[in-house]
Amino acid sequence: MKVKMFRFCFLIPAILGAFAISVSAAEVSDSAMQDEIKALKKMVLEIQKRIQQLEADRVKPGARVSPTVKTVEPEPAKRIPAKTSHPKIKAAVKAPPETQEPVVAKAGAKAPAPLEIGGQEVRVGIAGAIQVDVIHDFNAVGLTPGGSVEREFITGNIPVGGPAAELTNRTGFSPNQSRLSGWAETDTPWGPLKVYADVNLFGSTTATEFQIYKAYGEWGWLKAGLDYTLWLNQASIPDTLDFEGPNIIPEVRFTQASLKIPLQLDAKKRELFFTIGVEDAPGEITLPAKMSSVTTDQFPAVIGKLSYEPDWAQIELGGLYRRLRAEGPGYDQPVNGWGVILSGSIDTWKNDSVIIGGLYGNALGAYIQDTAGLGLDAAPTANQNLKAIPAFGVWAAYQHWWSKSLRSTATYGLVRLDSDFDRQPQTADQGTYKQTQYASMNLIWSPWPPFDVGLEYMFGHRTITDYTAVYGSTTGQNHRLQFTMRWNFDWER
Repeated sequence: MKVKMFRFCFLIPAILGAFAISVSAAEVSDSAMQDEIKALKKMVLEIQKRIQQLEADRVKPGARVSPTVKTVEPEPAKRIPAKTSHPKIKAAVKAPPETQEPVVAKAGAKAPAPLEIGGQEVRVGIAGAIQVDVIHDFNAVGLTPGGSVEREFITGNIPVGGPAAELTNRTGFSPNQSRLSGWAETDTPWGPLKVYADVNLFGSTTATEFQIYKAYGEWGWLKAGLDYTLWLNQASIPDTLDFEGPNIIPEVRFTQASLKIPLQLDAKKRELFFTIGVEDAPGEITLPAKMSSVTTDQFPAVIGKLSYEPDWAQIELGGLYRRLRAEGPGYDQPVNGWGVILSGSIDTWKNDSVIIGGLYGNALGAYIQDTAGLGLDAAPTANQNLKAIPAFGVWAAYQHWWSKSLRSTATYGLVRLDSDFDRQPQTADQGTYKQTQYASMNLIWSPWPPFDVGLEYMFGHRTITDYTAVYGSTTGQNHRLQFTMRWNFDWER
């Protein structure tokens, strides 16, 4: 740069000197002027020699010009946040997350060392809740007179007559909703591999009993293990303080295997999916006591569903097919079961959301939360032919946020079974299920984000068939209040 400046400063006089030389000598008559021109020529020649000498010195070996070196900061390592699990609302299984932008730490911050197991980087997490419920029943829930307070509000267990229906104003305590879940996830050449397990204390509805609630693995779009039925849209479960929730929702768990297939090629805008799978849903068939029988599933239930999952909603349309068989001395009768379900959760105003759902079909007793375990998939008619029991149900809920820390959810559910098959009067038990209704309203305050305090009111109404009236009654009801304190926790690495 200095050589260039040197040239610039001295070439200008040189050019002026050369211009002066080009002027014809004849036009210059003054001898003194001629002498000055000669002197200028000599000066220009000396300047040119000096420039040549400087250029020669610049290119000599050993002469170095230090280039400007730019220091490039190393790029921060990519860190993809692992998935988390919410304590109450069981969100639907989503597609594997797309690659996210790296998280850039502040200057001087040191990222935690990754967890390595067997030489493989593994992301792990733990989540759960410590919860205590105070439950007060104004009427009875539970079909055993003098039994303990049921820690789930099961409308199918509301008595309609006799000593069980005479129980009133009972209070109980429950830690059963306390839970702990853990997961581990690692990357493979064929997509992320994740395993998940969840345990709670709801092995019994009247006592504290440990149980493994969920245990499954996911590899890309494949899933296998124990989880809620594939038929259920997990986003359509309302935020209730009671563990049972609405009577109609198919919130039952089966061992299963499924494949969730995206129906859009654009990986960044996948909103439409198709899920196909099978699950082991035990057949629940009721036969007369004099008939000894064995109930079997001829093959696992087959389920398919279409899911629409934009940012503002999750809507699913699903169907299932199952084939059951009752075998005994002198008879062998199969029955077909099928069902359709439409449900969804849709964001409305601000943080509010609405949930709607409905289902219909035959032999769905094992799939409806209120009737699971009651043997209402199928039963014999008057001529002893096995009949699949038709079932229908709807539910709806609305969640409103009063403020950032205060929210409420109102919920309603209805279940109705076609019980024309039942023609035998009974007085010893609590009758044959025909219809139940469920309603709840809660107020939940979160003064500190991990901590919830809430109060919930629940109402249930149960109707049995006319042929199985208990002490002349076919209806029963219950009102319940539940106060809940819950501390949620979550850790991941």
